[in-house]
Amino acid sequence: MKRRATSREKRKQQTLQMQRRQRRVDLYENVVQLHQEGHSQRAISQALQIQRKTVRRWLRAGQFPERKPPVRKPPKVQALAEYLQQRWNEGCHNATKLFQEIRSRGYRGQRSMVARFVSSWRASRWTHLPATPRRITPRHAAVLTTRAPDELTQEQRFLLDQLSFTCSDLQWIRTLALDFRAALSSGNGQQMIDWIQIAKLSGIGSLVRFAFGLQKDVTAVCASVQSHWSNGQVEGQINRLKMIKRQMYGRAGLPLLRARVLPYRSLATTAALRAP
Repeated sequence: MKRRATSREKRKQQTLQMQRRQRRVDLYENVVQLHQEGHSQRAISQALQIQRKTVRRWLRAGQFPERKPPVRKPPKVQALAEYLQQRWNEGCHNATKLFQEIRSRGYRGQRSMVARFVSSWRASRWTHLPATPRRITPRHAAVLTTRAPDELTQEQRFLLDQLSFTCSDLQWIRTLALDFRAALSSGNGQQMIDWIQIAKLSGIGSLVRFAFGLQKDVTAVCASVQSHWSNGQVEGQINRLKMIKRQMYGRAGLPLLRARVLPYRSLATTAALRAP
């Protein structure tokens, strides 16, 4: 979640930077246009509400001046980088101890700067260790197993192959899952019945229980496959009514509840319906 939020903030920052740059480009073009029309630098400055020296600098540049990236001074700890590297190679990897040592050598910065400076060395210290095997959650494995082949990315296909190599029953489970998707969208009730019979004999406990549950109400299951009608709209309205009821519990009265539940009609529509 933090990584996703950081990526969103970066895109927002980039968008704001592009918008600010475009405003400066438009302002620069206005300065050039007014100058070509014969206006003085003072008049341009007053008309566009910018500094006169900015007008003069832009006109002398001859083209739109891009802003230079900020130049930051190197941290104070950089002056003692050689000593820190020497102590690190000698086996001292404690940032607090290194901070105390360079304090006696004239360093007046903070300990956090020392810790940040040596953090890259600490990260490279573990690069020689073997990578730990990747672990995925059961939900992630279920999503990969039931997803259609054309919806999988290259990385997901590779991960699914690894899971199939580890779990011998996974390929059989995936076949049943894809067959269920096909039966559900086929519009053929007999195909769903055939799938139920195969799943009951699959030997996969969860699928066997699921198949027996479908068989208990097989008529309704086949109707949901064959018919284009759905009770989704009814379920949605019931959920909406329950939400409104909870929101208004103990508040106002029946007129306000009726106004929130019934469809909204404009005054013009109401007047037209009441007109003789």
